[in-house]
Amino acid sequence: MTKTHWYKNAVVYQIYPFSFKDSNNDGWGDIEGIISKLDYIKNLGVSAIWFSPLYDSPDYDYGYDIKDYRAIDSKFGTMEDFDRLLNECHSRGLKVIMDMVINHTSIEHEWFKKALESKDSPYRDYYIIRQGKKKGNKLLPPTNWNSSFTGSAWERIGDTDEYYLHLFCKEQADLNWENPKVRQEIEDILNFWLSKGVDGFRFDVFNLFSKVYPFEDDPAGGVLAGTKYFVDGPRIHEFLKEINEKALSLYDSYTVGETYMPSIDNCIKYIDEDSHELDSVFNFEHLASDSINGLKFFKKPFDIKQFKDGLFNPQRDYYGKGWNTLVLENHDVPRSICRFGLDYKKYRYEVSTLLSTITYMGFGIPFIYMGQEIGSINTDFNNVDEMKDPVSHFVYDLLRHYKVPQALAFKFINFGCRDHARVPMQWDNSVNAGFNDGHTPWQRMNNHLDINVENDLKSNKSIYAYYQKLIEIKKTNDTAINGKLEECDHNNKKVIAYTRTYNDRKIFVVGNFKKHNTKYDVPCEFKNAKILLSNYDCDCYNGELKPYQVVVLEQQ
Repeated sequence: MTKTHWYKNAVVYQIYPFSFKDSNNDGWGDIEGIISKLDYIKNLGVSAIWFSPLYDSPDYDYGYDIKDYRAIDSKFGTMEDFDRLLNECHSRGLKVIMDMVINHTSIEHEWFKKALESKDSPYRDYYIIRQGKKKGNKLLPPTNWNSSFTGSAWERIGDTDEYYLHLFCKEQADLNWENPKVRQEIEDILNFWLSKGVDGFRFDVFNLFSKVYPFEDDPAGGVLAGTKYFVDGPRIHEFLKEINEKALSLYDSYTVGETYMPSIDNCIKYIDEDSHELDSVFNFEHLASDSINGLKFFKKPFDIKQFKDGLFNPQRDYYGKGWNTLVLENHDVPRSICRFGLDYKKYRYEVSTLLSTITYMGFGIPFIYMGQEIGSINTDFNNVDEMKDPVSHFVYDLLRHYKVPQALAFKFINFGCRDHARVPMQWDNSVNAGFNDGHTPWQRMNNHLDINVENDLKSNKSIYAYYQKLIEIKKTNDTAINGKLEECDHNNKKVIAYTRTYNDRKIFVVGNFKKHNTKYDVPCEFKNAKILLSNYDCDCYNGELKPYQVVVLEQQ
């Protein structure tokens, strides 16, 4: 099928189903709740919705450990409910993007259960199972590789001498992509959803599909031991081309891949339109600008130049080759306005609109995470027991194991935990902020209940209303969609500024990252330009930016 490339001027809204809207008051968000709020999403102006996993799952990693790829989890609803959701989205002109987690399955998946039934089971080769190593009287894992979540990447199978590989939680067993039967299963799953009318997929940690064989210890050791053997592996491009040929290319679909420590050369190959692999990948380097070595639990002073590099490098590298993505938040990171050393308590509206404009006016597809459009902030968790994410608990326990004081360990976790993004959405001033009718939610509520949709829509400084204007520009302005980016004043530690140029049209974007007035001279060609968008009321730019002001200028 010929692709229409509908995604190039799209704006995507992400829903984490657990926490969006609980229609039946059982504490869990659900499909019926999502349907009840589709007009709210449509009115925001977005083009598509990305749903974090709705599949049947035991929820060791809250949906990212899939038990059945062709079933909807009962807490969310039924397949009939999903079909209605799909139709309701399409009737509003909203595309549907499904999360697809195919690096690993739940250990409760039928494939894995059958794999363990017998060493002769054909499903055994669906996974990566290896003999442990004997060292004296001890049985050790096959290699020294580490998982991202829970220490060793190997889990022993009962009292046998064998282990299975899991690059994440031990409940998430890695699939063996070398097995053509596994790839066929994956292609069948993709076609199952595409034939239903789904418009695309977000592939979870896709660049881990291919591993280096034979397996061996990583001589570098350390926390990241093994990464050189499973990141951007030798057959990854072959695997992606295959699923594209046998599934994705048969429909007018869109794909975006979540990468894990990728090389820039591989990223370009993944999204190059001539490669026939993916349409885009996520880039998160700018979001590491307030953490030590990208370790998100360990805070450092905000490095604005690192933020600029992380945000702008992909836009420069991908331009003319493939399409970029623009991200501030998702289900895996804390709320953006509580980061980067910005005074969100006094300037919440200004900080939220500054960050969104600086990010989304760049080259690429904006991805907006639920609640971001009303300026949601982090939750004041009291202790780690209020957090549900297994990563929060693993890192906290690890810190305590190394004698980090309890209060300090919790401070580290609270800074970078994924739980901040996963508390229930706040709709109004009723019980549980309108998430449901009073049943205790699966995850505790944010204590800042006044930050909700109802209050924002009534405010004369509505963040939602600002997002509507920003999204409209991104969807309709040719320069904002297609323009080449050129950064200005990289070494300026107060301001982020850049131009977008397309044909003979130019846009200039500048934002003040300080809570005091900052003088800034725009390029001469923009001296008499009209203000296309700003988070302050102003008719013209006078050479000075107010606290956290952002201005978008367009040549007359």
